Amino acid sequence: MNHYKKSFTLLELIFTISIIFIIVASIRFDFVSSSLSDAKNRIELYLNYTRYIAFLDNKYDPNDDDWKKRLWTLKFQKCSSSIGGLYFVVYSDKDTSTSHFKKEDCLKDPLTNKYLYSNWDCNPSGDESKYILLTKQYGVTKVNISCNTTSTIGQISFGNDGKVYSSLGSTPSEIKEKCYITLYDKDDNNISLTIEPNSGYINGSNIK
Repeated sequence: MNHYKKSFTLLELIFTISIIFIIVASIRFDFVSSSLSDAKNRIELYLNYTRYIAFLDNKYDPNDDDWKKRLWTLKFQKCSSSIGGLYFVVYSDKDTSTSHFKKEDCLKDPLTNKYLYSNWDCNPSGDESKYILLTKQYGVTKVNISCNTTSTIGQISFGNDGKVYSSLGSTPSEIKEKCYITLYDKDDNNISLTIEPNSGYINGSNIK
């Protein structure tokens, strides 16, 4: 009888540990899913907002060969090497003679009225949105853009005519096929957004 009781207690212990492990694993997966989903949802929100602004703000100028460089753009960037991490900005470069845009060139978050801008220190001031800090806010460690034609992480630019571009250099690169923006965390979990060519329609997808 005692032998039976000891065996039963051991089985209970194993069962309890298994349940705890499953619960902890589920909580962790939910946290990872939530973090990447939050990052994806933010990018999707701001891409749609950028696309909307681009429809309203026609940059075409027949007297300026560089007018496309002023298109509204969401660009991914790296924080300074001493800090590490990733962020993005949303801007229209008013001065195309330089490769540096200013805070005043950036859109403001329609919900918080803060600039979708950060300097390389990734330490937002009072009028800068914290929600663009992909690593600091959501744990995103890598961004891959399938249609990237730049030497940087990549960017997406929208025209008034529905066209989408992956770069705005001397010869802008128009997106001709579906473009996938994939976000990764430190455990290589990932989640993606799809941008359609010609229309710029944006669609989210599930975590992997």
